[in-house]
Parts: sequence; C-alpha cells; structure tokens
Amino acid sequence: MDFTYTCGYCGSRVTSERGMSLNTENRAGYMGNYASQGVYICPNCKYPTFIYEDMQVPGNNYGNSVDHVSKEVEDVYNEARKSFSVAAYTGSILLCRKLLMHVAVDFGADKNKNFFDYVNYLKDNHYVSQNSGEWIDSIRKFGNVATHQIVVNTKEDAEKMIKFCEMLLKMNYEYPALMNQESDSTKETNS
Repeated sequence: MDFTYTCGYCGSRVTSERGMSLNTENRAGYMGNYASQGVYICPNCKYPTFIYEDMQVPGNNYGNSVDHVSKEVEDVYNEARKSFSVAAYTGSILLCRKLLMHVAVDFGADKNKNFFDYVNYLKDNHYVSQNSGEWIDSIRKFGNVATHQIVVNTKEDAEKMIKFCEMLLKMNYEYPALMNQESDSTKETNS
C-alpha cells in the first residue's frame, strides 16, 4: 500500500505505509488509475490525507517557503500558496498580484498608490533585475485579467505566478539575509 505524495499539512514529500486503501479491482483484476486511492497517514506529522483520482485533501501548498520576509509579506505569499492547495487558482493569482504591492511598500514605496506605481517602484529601485522585468509584468497582467475580466485561471497559470513570486522574495529577502550571515571563514583579515 506504499504511496508517495506531498503532505498538505507538513509539506514534506513522504511515502506512506499506513492508511486505508480504497482500491477495488475490476473483473479482470486490473487496478488501473485507481491503485493510489485511499486515506494515507503521513509518517512525519501523522495526519491523514485523502487521495481520490486526481484530488488530494488537504492539497499541498505549491512553491517553497521563503525565509527572512516580513510577516505581512509572508502572510500574503502563504495565502496565495494555500489558495492553490484548494484549487482556488484565480484567487491565488490575485494574491500574487497583491503581493507585489506589499513587497513594494515593505521596501519603502508610499502607501495608497496605484498598482502601476508599485510595479514601477520595484523596477526603478532594482528589486527586479533587468532580465526579470517580463515576469513581474506577467504577474501584473495575469492579476489584471483576473481582476477586471470574467476568467477562471488554470492550475498552470497559478503555478507560474507563485514561482515568479517565490523568485522575487528569495532574491530580495532570503539571499541577501544569507549573505549577511557571512561565516568567519569568509571574512577578510588585515594582513
């Protein structure tokens, strides 16, 4: 009954050996695509996950956590990831758009500006590299379409936007913090 999945509670990639299978063989004894259906117990956190066809409950948060971000930025980013976990892809994209505003304000942009000002602030102040301007525009465009048009976004759209946001956060929060934690072995001495 071993089954590998990403736990929606602890976020670990696990192989569960415990749980209850919902497998039912057809008359020919073939399990088909239903071999993984069941309730599986995470070996790390011990919580159950329900798998049925292409549905997992609870779903897993897409993307990775990012260290050293402010609480408000982290909350919006994690809300986008959690929205993804329940297949709320349009909501996830809208939160990615909102995240750009929070990041800009976190880095010193004035509050109560329009969205275009926040995107320009990130670009003008080099929080977005020259080669990354297109993906910031992509977050803006997808978010604008989701906000102002009657559309339902796809899983693939949401994955891309979360990945872009993750990259923005890592480049501006996590990696600079790692550099500031320089080890003694890399510090120059006066000799």
